[in-house]
Amino acid sequence: MRTLPRPTFSAGDVYQTSISRVRDSALKKRLENCLSEVVQDSLDYEIKASNAQLHLFPKKSVVNGNVSKLEMEKIYTRRMVPKNSPGRTYYEKLRYPLGNDKCPFCGQRPSSTLDHYLAKSDYPSLVVSPVNLVPACKDCNFIKSNSFPTKSEEETLHPYFDNIDDQQWLYGRVNKTNPPSISYYIEAPTNASPILAERVKYHFQQYELGDLYASEAASELSDIAFLMDKILRDAGPQAVKKHLEDIAESCAKNNKNSWKTALYQALALDSWYCTIGALL
Repeated sequence: MRTLPRPTFSAGDVYQTSISRVRDSALKKRLENCLSEVVQDSLDYEIKASNAQLHLFPKKSVVNGNVSKLEMEKIYTRRMVPKNSPGRTYYEKLRYPLGNDKCPFCGQRPSSTLDHYLAKSDYPSLVVSPVNLVPACKDCNFIKSNSFPTKSEEETLHPYFDNIDDQQWLYGRVNKTNPPSISYYIEAPTNASPILAERVKYHFQQYELGDLYASEAASELSDIAFLMDKILRDAGPQAVKKHLEDIAESCAKNNKNSWKTALYQALALDSWYCTIGALL
């Protein structure tokens, strides 16, 4: 659940570059005649995405009346994705917007592809629209698949248009198990709009982030078990608490909504962990 900078290049530029090497003159002419619709739909997309209204974007079976969905999809699959294809430069810029490869939907796994936020099979005019192409990991891309929101509350967070990085939404609670474990949940800030609050919860559930983060936390707890035991035996519960608070503060400076931030906050606040759980 991380924000990405919105692409600065236009749908028109990507589209024209991608079709620049089409050899079939009749096909190229039909594709060129789609340009105005591609540009206009991308602009409409930005307005709707900014207001959580992408569920209102109309599905299409053809573009400009005579270009099929399959023909439009091939612009992406054959003229943008492959190496040495005319649109590949844009693909790579979208694929690595920050110079790293973390998936913005889960914030954890490496990105391995570009995801069409609105599926290319239903929205062919957006097939190479930069704002509709988001880097994603294989798992998030598969989970999302061709799902389509029917209302604002079902629109998962859009990395180009939604920013929740400035406030904390993700929290953890310690489970008194042996060894200790963590459960994750979403708690909306008091000033959050009701629709955004529902969207964040839906995003968390849709991408199965609770299970993903709990798994990561289990590995982290195992890694720190020896150190926590040592600190507790050598210096006592308050030293354990202070150590955990310091790590939580450091993690929050980097990302308020990371599973690590929520993990260390939960551990530091839990008296059972600081006195007993750290020994297990």
